[in-house]
Amino acid sequence: MPRLDADELEVAGLRLLGTAEGGVETCLYAPDLKLVFDVGMAPPWAFSARRLLISHGHADHVGGLPYLVSQRGMKRLPPPIIHLPEELAPGLEKVLAAWAQIEGNDYHYELRPTAPGDRVQVGRDLTAIAIRTHHRIPSLAWVIERRVRKLKPALQGLGSRAIQDLREAGTAVTDEIDTPILCVSGDTTIDTFIESPLMRSCKVLVHECTSWSDARDRASTRAYGHTHIDELIEVAEQFEGEALVLVHRSLRHDRAFALRVIQERFPAALRDKVFVLGS
Repeated sequence: MPRLDADELEVAGLRLLGTAEGGVETCLYAPDLKLVFDVGMAPPWAFSARRLLISHGHADHVGGLPYLVSQRGMKRLPPPIIHLPEELAPGLEKVLAAWAQIEGNDYHYELRPTAPGDRVQVGRDLTAIAIRTHHRIPSLAWVIERRVRKLKPALQGLGSRAIQDLREAGTAVTDEIDTPILCVSGDTTIDTFIESPLMRSCKVLVHECTSWSDARDRASTRAYGHTHIDELIEVAEQFEGEALVLVHRSLRHDRAFALRVIQERFPAALRDKVFVLGS
């Protein structure tokens, strides 16, 4: 893979890279899963996977999509597969059609409108689950589940030949287990975290946290459909996974300040689980 000029983090066995600056640009790439979440202004890593998962229609999350579609066509790359909130699809179709007309090119892409609760196949043994989030416009968080197959407990200790004989006889020898390995919240108030056991149980949760101080208070943050650090700290102990990655930080707060807040204010038992993506 060519070097990508992006913020990068490796947590709980997953690589994450991209950018997520509040009100500026959000585009995250999970190389191990071959998935891109939102497209921002179509930075280089937005081209790294064919399948895109869009949270909502604000320009800092999806403004670069026409350019991405156009460039994939010019580079003779496969048309992108774009999973997005069903309410966003008609407007985005018009935007893409307008840009195709402006450019005088044919745009090739697959829009997959998605409703809350839908489950869509996004890779071998990978399923994306759409969760309705609380934002100013229709929006979705995306939970990625991985299906693994494990030998049935009753067959533990059997030799490989015996297990093969059972399999050839048509006996199921494994159990299928679906594990939520990643959730990307998109823009949302803290309410989604509180309401969604699935989000809280993900191995890695990438959650927005826009406001990190009283420069913008809770009420103002909520009015814009975002999460304040004070709200997150109050409920963080409900998180059951291995890594809580905070993104979408306002430009009012630099990374060093965010890291100090984590060390000084999060419960001691959680501090080693909380990470910041972004410079």
